[in-house]
Amino acid sequence: MFEILIEAITDGIKDTAICIPILFATYLFMEILEGSSKINEETLCRYSRKVGPLLGGIFGVIPQCGLAGSAAALYSTGTVTLGTMLAVFFATSDEMLPVMLASLSGKFAIGIGSIAGILAAKAVLGIILGYIADIAVKFSTGKNIHSLCERDHCACDEETGSVFRSALVHTLKITLMLLIVNIILSAVIGVIGIEALSGTIINQPVIGELIVGLFGLIPNCAISIIITESYLSGVLGLGGLFAGLLANAGIGLIVLFRTNDRQKENLMIVLLILILSVATGTLIQFVA
Repeated sequence: MFEILIEAITDGIKDTAICIPILFATYLFMEILEGSSKINEETLCRYSRKVGPLLGGIFGVIPQCGLAGSAAALYSTGTVTLGTMLAVFFATSDEMLPVMLASLSGKFAIGIGSIAGILAAKAVLGIILGYIADIAVKFSTGKNIHSLCERDHCACDEETGSVFRSALVHTLKITLMLLIVNIILSAVIGVIGIEALSGTIINQPVIGELIVGLFGLIPNCAISIIITESYLSGVLGLGGLFAGLLANAGIGLIVLFRTNDRQKENLMIVLLILILSVATGTLIQFVA
């Protein structure tokens, strides 16, 4: 038990640390944006509605879970649209790419062409689903960086306030929350065991995609590893792989619930992610 706890703490620190630079850069950008007289969140959001999902899908495939957290923070302050955030969520792959690349010379080998195809498909699906979300879903507006600063007491409105200090305050607060959640989730996964979690994934149409989609919503890097390894070992079909990985936004959901104080909206977003992920995974399973 002690070994599991130490490993959970180590994994939690590692998973959190890699997100800090991009989160700090995001908050710094938002602080500079807040003080700008030429451009604001509303202006960027209009551009985001046009090209946001496209850029989100393209950059989302980069194996860096901090990107999903960055997208969530930008959405919570009204800087990007829902579709842009979801495009990043759907496209992001966390540990999928490293695991698949490692399997090239392993027992469950997968071709480099298949890996490229899966990454490209995730990017395209992120773009398409992102634009669909922007067209079909309308949440109330009024989000801005000012409300986030008020909750975090970063003093960015004070004349002597530094944008670097304010960005650091936001980053440290979200980092602390990420660290706690990552350690808890890593410990739970360590106690239950990856084999047991993998065994719960069934390879049946619709039901299988639903279970994997729900499983993918767990905001932890280990989830993408389990889903990917289950696919490589033949436990999971291609539809299940997409259902799980589309739903798995890494730290994105943690940051969303921390930065967006509209919790009913957050729950509706989670439901939307699940529905789109499961529907897409089921469709792929039938046509693959």
